Amino acid sequence: MKKMLTAIWIIAVIVFFMDWGIVGLSLLNGNYEIQAGIYIGIVCWVIVIVGGPIYKLFDGRCPYCEKIRLQEGKYCPHCGKEIKK
Repeated sequence: MKKMLTAIWIIAVIVFFMDWGIVGLSLLNGNYEIQAGIYIGIVCWVIVIVGGPIYKLFDGRCPYCEKIRLQEGKYCPHCGKEIKK
């Protein structure tokens, strides 16, 4: 799951910069019909902003029981085993 979230985040960043490059070139050529480009950029930006907390949520799993740990502690609250880093 972490690899998929990382891939989506990287793709969103790449698409964002490509999109805004195209929007910038359109503006330089006098084409002011850039609504689709703006919407694509906003969606990519939302994915980048929201992706960080979602990645952090899936990053805190217990290596033994694979349940999500919402707090950083020495022991897993679900199985009670010690978490070694």
